[in-house]
Amino acid sequence: MNASPRHRNGTRLPPRSPKGGRPTQEIAARLRTHILDVALERFIAHGPEMASMNGIAAAANVSKRTLYSRFQSKIGLLMAAIEHGIEHQLDDVTTHIPEGSIRKQILYLASGTLDTSLQPRLIGLQSLIGWLIAQNQGHEDRIGPGTLVRMGQEPFVTLLHSASELQDRDDEDIHFLAAFLFDALVTAPRRRILERHDLANTPEAKSDFQHKTLNLIAESFDFLSH
Repeated sequence: MNASPRHRNGTRLPPRSPKGGRPTQEIAARLRTHILDVALERFIAHGPEMASMNGIAAAANVSKRTLYSRFQSKIGLLMAAIEHGIEHQLDDVTTHIPEGSIRKQILYLASGTLDTSLQPRLIGLQSLIGWLIAQNQGHEDRIGPGTLVRMGQEPFVTLLHSASELQDRDDEDIHFLAAFLFDALVTAPRRRILERHDLANTPEAKSDFQHKTLNLIAESFDFLSH
């Protein structure tokens, strides 16, 4: 008898009832999460072309029929796995933003977002998104070039909206500043680390870069200088 699949937190999903029938909503949701975790790992490890539905089904300990009934196709499974991989990526960062000045909070958020963006899982997600876009199959309404950028920018928008120093700014200004800060404090150092290789991927180097960058920005935005 096959062992029940293991959920990503290390616990096993309950085995199917010997009486058959549909699983409960809770079990169905946990099974979906398990499948998407396994699928994402396989897609990142082998690439979308080499990762097969047979291999994913075997690794997840489900039938290939289950995969097709839930996701319709390999592209459908890939998109669901990407969306699943992106979801909640920054929760650990955004739920622990410290009390204090807006400068302190921005630096904390930028540091956590940059560290997250450098994790192999996020680098793998970026590669999968690039592959999906290159197929040009009209999926940009779900997953496009700006998918990961939006994920990274949204916490900056939320943080700036909550800043008392910016209460007189309109929504357009907030979104512009959030995008600017994200590019300056996350996108730029990430590219220097991964593409140009002229910034060390160490806590000290990243912190120094972000502090110096924010100091320069603060010359134009007084509220960031304290």
